[in-house]
Amino acid sequence: MPETTVVFQAPAEVERARRALEEAGAAFRQVEPPPEVARVAVPFLVIPDASRGALHEAVRAGLVLAGRAPYREPDDGALDALDPMPDVDEDVVGRVVIVFVGPCMATEDEIRLTAQVEGDLGPVLPYLNAALPAGTYGPEGPTFTFMDGPRLVNLSAHRIAVARCREMVDAWRTLEAVRRRVLDVWSRRAGIEPSTERRVQVTVLEVYQRTPQINCGACGEPTCMAFAARLVAGEQRPQHCAPAQEGDYRHLRAGLEEIAARLGLP
Repeated sequence: MPETTVVFQAPAEVERARRALEEAGAAFRQVEPPPEVARVAVPFLVIPDASRGALHEAVRAGLVLAGRAPYREPDDGALDALDPMPDVDEDVVGRVVIVFVGPCMATEDEIRLTAQVEGDLGPVLPYLNAALPAGTYGPEGPTFTFMDGPRLVNLSAHRIAVARCREMVDAWRTLEAVRRRVLDVWSRRAGIEPSTERRVQVTVLEVYQRTPQINCGACGEPTCMAFAARLVAGEQRPQHCAPAQEGDYRHLRAGLEEIAARLGLP
């Protein structure tokens, strides 16, 4: 039977959901985060389709969810790849709270999420820019974007956004891996020359290949190649490509939005 992963921002909301489902006689099970990810995770619930009505009633009564996604079994050893926790004298990250979860737009069997960061990552981003040359730094904001395996990670001062997580345990692993990487770089900052230089790992041709290539001019540019060049320069936005928002070319929207995330654009 298909099941749904239900994610919450706070343990109190998990308890509210449990009580509502128990009172309705609805089936569910709770997945607890292991100690390694305690700073980035709260329990989530897995409910069968037959319990969705009871959950919906709880939401109407005020229950707050971070989001929902189709349930997938986690891989064995999903947390084994975590790097050791670095020795730090200052926790610039603090608590990480997942505030949104949903299916990825390009690959609906995977999930994307947004998390709020208790600390301030702003001062760390120039050091990450220097220490991780495969990333993309955007001085506006600022933002820093990099790949964690197949997962796309975008950091700003108080936010972590991740796309293409396999399921929620993989999402926990990704957030904790990001937290440890940030703390490691910050702990080594005395030996790193920070950089605020814009660095882009996306080519104009890569963007062009994700446009309709019909040169309609709706974005204000004479050609799709010109639009691609200005998007890479941070002077355009994916939503300005009108054909990719609806109609025959709407399948291109997710690809353009992924490119924008890699560029650190809003």
